[in-house]
Amino acid sequence: MADRIATYTALLLVDWYGGRTGRVYALARLEDGGPVPVYVAESPQGRLAIAICTLWEAESDAVSDDARRAMEERLSSGSVRGPYVLWVPPRAAVPMDEPEASGFVQTVQFAAAPMQPGVRGEVEFPAPVQMAKMRDEGGYASVIGGLSRWWTLITERVNGTFHVNSTRIRRAPQSAEMRERLFERIGEASKALAMGDAAEFEATEAWTLQRLREAPLDERGFAIAQAPPGVDPSDGTLMRRLVRRRLKEANAALESIDADVKGVGLLAIYEYAEHENVGSFVKSLDPGLYAKLQLVAAIADGEVRPIFQPR
Repeated sequence: MADRIATYTALLLVDWYGGRTGRVYALARLEDGGPVPVYVAESPQGRLAIAICTLWEAESDAVSDDARRAMEERLSSGSVRGPYVLWVPPRAAVPMDEPEASGFVQTVQFAAAPMQPGVRGEVEFPAPVQMAKMRDEGGYASVIGGLSRWWTLITERVNGTFHVNSTRIRRAPQSAEMRERLFERIGEASKALAMGDAAEFEATEAWTLQRLREAPLDERGFAIAQAPPGVDPSDGTLMRRLVRRRLKEANAALESIDADVKGVGLLAIYEYAEHENVGSFVKSLDPGLYAKLQLVAAIADGEVRPIFQPR
């Protein structure tokens, strides 16, 4: 039986392809057999077969994957019915211990309850930020963690030299306005620090949460897209090796399927969909690995990112 996240991402890809072609596809069945799940979608204009592959090895961290599955069931057993997908950012994992796990369930279900079908949003979790003033001179912020890509914007708001530790933020809010408010808080907090002082204040990280438009193959629970926390999507050597292996496995799984269009969805974990670079890894490989595929796409952070598609 395929993992729930594979079924849900198959629907995302089928819906995207239907919108791209102007056709209405219905996810009809899962083809059983082999390590790579293949989903068949039907429309009056033809049949679409999609193989779904993850760009990580879940067995490399069995403990975190068991926690993911257990959390899926806890979320699914509540009064909030889906289907929903929670996208866990890189280097993060759902909590295993109490009381953090119960608080996590409550926070996710509270965020999910008002969501309408087809909506993609975020669920916020508390994440403290630490900062220390290293020197009175200069105007520079050394930032590590989830806010590091915006170090220049933080630097603009401080007087002196600061170290900002945002490692507890694995994914900052996607809204630029919300991030700006956070940067302003850092700037205000910096004014109260003398050289050698340190402070901590509460901030938030934001994980993508989406509700699918319908229940694919009668699945209605929560699915969690989570790679082992040790997987680094910026590791080109690792990602290229995984992409090559997954394309080989997908070709083998699709070979005996009768379909007008055959494709592969590569499920990847990135902070934001626009930062994924799976296409560069695919295109660097032997073209024979995707020559028989009409559709190849990355699926990351709740979005479908096409790499190859029918003309």
